Amino acid sequence: MLERDFLGFINDRKLFKPTDCVLLAVSGGIDSIVMAELFHRLGQLFAIAHVNFGLRGPESETDALFVKNKAEAYGVPFHLTQFDTTEFAAERGISIQMAARDLRYAWFAQLVAEHHYVGVATAHHQNDVLETILFNLTRGTGLAGLHGIAASQNGIIRPLLFATRASIATYADERKLAYREDSSNANDKYARNRLRHHVVPVLVDLNPGLWQTLPRTVERLRAADVLVRLELDRSWQEIAEPIGGETFLPIEKLVALPELPFRLGEWLKPFGFTSDQAVQLVASLTQEIGQRFESPTHRIIHERLSSGATGLLLEELSAAPDYEIKLTDWPKVPLDVTGQFTVTMDRFHKPENFRPDTNPKVACLDADRLVFPLTIRPWRQGDRFRPLGLNGHKLVSDLLNDLKLSRSEREQTCVLLSGEQIAWVISRRIDHRFRVTNETKSVVTLSVIVKS
Repeated sequence: MLERDFLGFINDRKLFKPTDCVLLAVSGGIDSIVMAELFHRLGQLFAIAHVNFGLRGPESETDALFVKNKAEAYGVPFHLTQFDTTEFAAERGISIQMAARDLRYAWFAQLVAEHHYVGVATAHHQNDVLETILFNLTRGTGLAGLHGIAASQNGIIRPLLFATRASIATYADERKLAYREDSSNANDKYARNRLRHHVVPVLVDLNPGLWQTLPRTVERLRAADVLVRLELDRSWQEIAEPIGGETFLPIEKLVALPELPFRLGEWLKPFGFTSDQAVQLVASLTQEIGQRFESPTHRIIHERLSSGATGLLLEELSAAPDYEIKLTDWPKVPLDVTGQFTVTMDRFHKPENFRPDTNPKVACLDADRLVFPLTIRPWRQGDRFRPLGLNGHKLVSDLLNDLKLSRSEREQTCVLLSGEQIAWVISRRIDHRFRVTNETKSVVTLSVIVKS
């Protein structure tokens, strides 16, 4: 029965062809030993890989020898490796189970590439599917986490997903298959073991037909997930407006959609945003523009475009400009500032009828108040200056907000420092302390020419 269902599952899911060679991940436990036996009896080409994680001392060594002997009995290639899993987990600050998973799958991928196997087969079965669903529920999940484990995904093949743990055990007894018992499977310190030992039996007691209904439920959830993905893709294409290298989501289109927090959460997940941030983004739509949200790779700004449209602007994070141009004397030629613009400086004695230029791209400063070295650098959070005409100080960030500058204009803004004091927020506002007064004898005029 199990052999017939095994072949039917492989053919229905088109997991591999008779001419393919499959790498089997064999621990020596009952599930993987039954999988290897089924491959052998099917006459399928296969190889065996075993990982010694070094977690159970002599028991691990015995497991490795047992699997090696099994591969020799089948006459198939055998691959063995050993890891210091505990040290690997400590170095990366992850759990032992996560470390073991990362180590084995990286090694499997290497073997597949080197020996041209069609993929790696693992012995996951229906009980694993249920435990995965329950485990995902405890952590919080969407539809994708409720349809368990895929039969084939990213080079990983799971040809026993049709079977239950009980049917696998029955087959092993019928074939009198020897296998190794992993002592850690009885340890309730692992979350999955607690689910296996204490939760799943209760569910089976509530519904003795659970293993018949589970595959149908999983298939419905998978189908629902496919339909949701199609709708998410359709609505994203309808709403998202590309603007250069950025994406704009207009408010009037967003607010017309049902279940907006869920949609935003799913749309923005590939860009590193969380579902909690999606809820905050929806709330920001009814508030003033300017709010920003960041993921490790992207940023979203509640923005108003030059066209007047408001919405969410999604952009990839770029490294913040970081430069310092120091001057120890007045430059005699135009000064290039990181390829964005040039600054010319002209120093002269102040004429009697001198009137400062009101063009914001021109700064007229008292040359004698400027202290070398002069520095041009990007503005930074916390920068303060005394805007022309004001008695008190103001944050540069507040000035840029008051001017309602776009994101790119804010990022391109830089400052001229006299010693440690800001003398000019370039192209925005000069500092009151460096203004030209009746007592000024020498004037320096700085003019910005933006490169096209």
